[in-house]
Amino acid sequence: MSGWLDAWHSLTPGQGTILGGAFVLTAGIIAFGTGALDRRSEAKRYHYEEMKTLYAEALRIGRDLEIVKALPPHDRAPIITEKVDAMQRVISQLALTGNYRTADLAIAYTYQQSVQLAGWTREVESDVGLPEQIQKWFDSLTDEEQAALRNYQDVNINRRDVVQTVRKELALYVPQWSRHRRVLRKTIKAKRFALN
Repeated sequence: MSGWLDAWHSLTPGQGTILGGAFVLTAGIIAFGTGALDRRSEAKRYHYEEMKTLYAEALRIGRDLEIVKALPPHDRAPIITEKVDAMQRVISQLALTGNYRTADLAIAYTYQQSVQLAGWTREVESDVGLPEQIQKWFDSLTDEEQAALRNYQDVNINRRDVVQTVRKELALYVPQWSRHRRVLRKTIKAKRFALN
């Protein structure tokens, strides 16, 4: 112990300044580094919640468009109008915010469900016709966009594939050594999955 005290008392003022400066520099690096990690972690959490909300809304719209077929025609129109507005909003936000491939898959799934519902409505209930909001939406599309939407009528995007892809993307925003991250990255092995 006395050896440390002797070394401490034998420091020159210049050496003390350098040692003190090194201590302050180390403390500053630790303080700012910890703050940067906290800010990064908070930004990832915010982005995780934002993306989870958008993808959940896209999946919910697709599911609702599938379920709406069971409703009588007069009850279906206001729900479809609401879902078309929600679909346009979610698709716009996903296109701007999400990972390109994952967002494209979720967008394609919602388009597939809406186009298949419109085709089903035309086939089964040709006397009722499409709700006004959907008809306005289809009329506002260019010929190229309408041709692209027709392609979705024959597409078969499985809801499980969309959920799996979304889970893998969301795992990127969870802390690396988290159990939740490992669970999100696992493949879904369920034989039956809602509304495949």
